[in-house]
Amino acid sequence: MSEGGGMSKSEENDTKLKSYGQYFTPKRVADFMVSLISHPKDAKVLEPCAGEGVFIESLWRAGFRNIVAYEIDKTLPNKSPVPIEYRNFLEIPARERFDVVIGNPPYVRWKNIPKEWRNMFKTNPYWNKVINGLGDLTYAFIYHSVNMLKQGGELIFITPFFWTETVHGKQLRKYLIERGDLELLINFNEMRIFPKVSSTIIIFKYVKEKRNRSVKIVNIRAKEKLVPHHLKKVQRLLERLKSCEDIQEGIYEAYMHDQFKGGEQWKPLPPNNSNPIIELETEQPEVLTPLGEMADIGNGMVSGLDKAFIINQDELKVLTPEERKRIIWVYKAKTLNRIVPEEPSIPYIYANDIKEESIFEQLCPNFYTHLSRYKDKLLARYNYGRDIPWWHWVFPRNKHLFENHSEKILVPSKERYDSKGYFRFTYICDTKGKRYYATQDVTVIALRGRVKESTKYVVGLLNSSVYQDYILHKGFSRGGVYDFSERPLATIPIIRIDFSNEKEAKIHDEITAMVEKAVKTKKALEYITKIDEYVAELIEVKQSLGNLP
Repeated sequence: MSEGGGMSKSEENDTKLKSYGQYFTPKRVADFMVSLISHPKDAKVLEPCAGEGVFIESLWRAGFRNIVAYEIDKTLPNKSPVPIEYRNFLEIPARERFDVVIGNPPYVRWKNIPKEWRNMFKTNPYWNKVINGLGDLTYAFIYHSVNMLKQGGELIFITPFFWTETVHGKQLRKYLIERGDLELLINFNEMRIFPKVSSTIIIFKYVKEKRNRSVKIVNIRAKEKLVPHHLKKVQRLLERLKSCEDIQEGIYEAYMHDQFKGGEQWKPLPPNNSNPIIELETEQPEVLTPLGEMADIGNGMVSGLDKAFIINQDELKVLTPEERKRIIWVYKAKTLNRIVPEEPSIPYIYANDIKEESIFEQLCPNFYTHLSRYKDKLLARYNYGRDIPWWHWVFPRNKHLFENHSEKILVPSKERYDSKGYFRFTYICDTKGKRYYATQDVTVIALRGRVKESTKYVVGLLNSSVYQDYILHKGFSRGGVYDFSERPLATIPIIRIDFSNEKEAKIHDEITAMVEKAVKTKKALEYITKIDEYVAELIEVKQSLGNLP
């Protein structure tokens, strides 16, 4: 707050970011997006979230005059030559009356959307078929805008990419594809377009007319700021795609892709980069099962202050019997690697079974002394709305997953592929006297009891080259960071084994044996090549069965 008791300009801007999702579009981007309009200059154009009028100015300069604009924030100045109507676009009845809708819809997380709007999205039949409690305000603007378009109308938006790939964006994608075609998808990946925004940003053009046309795909892979020459290059690439289907030039990639189907992810694969798992998904989906149907998946446990609960080797030597019973062995993301952990598990204090401080001090004097050094910080932890004793972990979620399964697969919850060139799925098995856990920066995968395939087989698949490539192209990433939380992991298709087929059963056992050797020798890389060969052989067996008359 400012000295006078009112909000400072910075605080006011932060509040608007949360409430309205205001990230103002650079003029060069608005001009580029207007250049994507195919309709003539007399087209009726809607700007549903006008801000200060940057898109209206671009439209006006391009010769468009039949413009309608809405904006919810009455405090913003109108810098355009067209009147802006200050009202909530989402409250305007949907009528198919526009040839073009263009703009930068607000990005507001579900928890920051006003409560009355959230209730409307959940209870109103118009909204609840595509909007749920896991989306954001962008979903609503896209959905409502499509419903404002005439047949043949064009929607041109710049948005974060999340909704094009997430599970909870499936219904929105399905709604769009049932009614029209995606015509253009430009992915800026890690390029910087908006100040202080690290999300991956896309520009897309959608046509409300079902013709199953091919989609123009453009990827720019650079971490620099977006400047005019990047957009000019994209315009030239789009022109060249009219006569060429695949262009690779430095940081630029452009190609034609088949129209997306149903609610599938809008995560296209370049034409020169086929993947056998994707081919199985398309041609023989019956041989695959989503990982989420085979395994329980959950994020690791939250201590709230990891450094307080870690004890060193010298401290381990002087523990009382009661304290030894309350040591758990924990893996963090940094300790993981492909198949085999990079580092040993770490001893942590876990005394959540003790509810009274006096009893904790009496039974675990060394723990009490150790944790007391961090007491102020432990008391200041986020407590999830509960009264948590200061020596407790704040949220031991999914502890049962670690305890109910002796074998499990651990993977970092977030992973940068470009820093290592691979994703890390680690095989972990409890040993006599040691049960293993993980912190919140790790996700655990535990196969269910009815699954015949071994955990080692699944970890072998996930570390194989074809699966790593599949995840690279089909996994959920933002700003170059891949998300391995429960929902994205649950969608990974696992090749199932027909144990009545001798070839398949043998390959399963060979992959299992390779993982066992990797674990025993702690030299995973020496066995991954052989695992790749067995996985390729398994895919060939499946494909040959699919080709039988």
